[in-house]
Amino acid sequence: MHSKGSSMKSLLLVFAVFSEFSQGKVLSNAVQSITRNIFAADLYNAVASERLNENVVISPAAVQTSMALAYYGAKGKTATELETGLRLGSNNAEDVARRFGEFQQSFTRDNYIRLSNQIYINENLEFKGKFSDIAKRNFDSNIEKADFHPPYNKRTAERISKVVETKTNGKITEILKSQQLDDLTEGVIVNGLSFSAPWQKAFRADKTTKRDFSDGNNRQTFKVDTMWSLNNYKYGEFSNLDATAVELPYQNADYSMVVILPNRANGLRSLIQSLSGKNLVTLLDAGMTAQKVEIYLPKFSVSFGINLQEPFRKLGITTMFTREGDFGNMYRMFVSHYINSANHKAYVEVTEDGTEQPLESGGLKNIFSGTKKFDANHPFVFAIKHKDSIILMGHIANNVYV
Repeated sequence: MHSKGSSMKSLLLVFAVFSEFSQGKVLSNAVQSITRNIFAADLYNAVASERLNENVVISPAAVQTSMALAYYGAKGKTATELETGLRLGSNNAEDVARRFGEFQQSFTRDNYIRLSNQIYINENLEFKGKFSDIAKRNFDSNIEKADFHPPYNKRTAERISKVVETKTNGKITEILKSQQLDDLTEGVIVNGLSFSAPWQKAFRADKTTKRDFSDGNNRQTFKVDTMWSLNNYKYGEFSNLDATAVELPYQNADYSMVVILPNRANGLRSLIQSLSGKNLVTLLDAGMTAQKVEIYLPKFSVSFGINLQEPFRKLGITTMFTREGDFGNMYRMFVSHYINSANHKAYVEVTEDGTEQPLESGGLKNIFSGTKKFDANHPFVFAIKHKDSIILMGHIANNVYV
């Protein structure tokens, strides 16, 4: 659904981006949100397109802030790849560290988001003092030295995973495997984020029932706990995505979840491709209005971890993981050193919890003729946003509530 107004709005935003880049100005908040959301779509596409049959969740925001810190430590070709592939919007490391540090602090202010962002280097290497200061001050990041050599690699992997588990309220476990650490390991980045929050409008717990959820391939149908609500929500039908969308606000109104449901049961692949390179927030805002909506939504929790090396390769970020990597502003050494792995893991939980809503007057007999029905009974995409920036993005393809 694209009106002339929304097209003109997109054109003006593109022009604003071009103007601010070309004039070398400090990027406005609106432009920063646009580039963050396009990166979110890029990264999600790089991860999700090959994982259509599994439940996926990533935090593009956590990855981008983590790698903004890595960028501060990078030089040469490695720095250029990170700047371009991550859409950092500047080749000024101080500016990048300031902007993304502020962004991280803004979206992690709520206790329902827990972020852990760490860099560990071989015990024989040293961090530069300035890099350590920026990591702690701007990114609340613990950077430490560790013993990666076998047989101590097992103990080190367990210790690093435990730090992330503690910081994410026990939701992100075993982020790093001991097999990833050996005598040649110079540095590793671990980045985890968990999110679970109460809704502004609770789902009626007594209305949650087992309903069919198709895998989208006509091969399997799951019986899943499906929540129900009838309320006013932002809703839209998008012919350009061949999908419908609904937005569910959280109690803290700065956060909301958008659920995008393909019109066809097997439409997940096509939807993911359609989102690539787009600012999902602007795209949806242009076509959504407040309407009475009857929602059926599976209750779900997803924990998903990935080594970022492969998705980063698709984004043109390669040298940081090889001997060509140059982190001369991070390591205090005469020769360049690199990062062996960057592990990211995210967790999201969706339940009925929230502020209880009064029953419709006169019961449900008055289901208004204009009520829209949103029945997420086959694979769908979801995005959790903070204000105008996407924080988490994923899809549910086979539902299991743990």
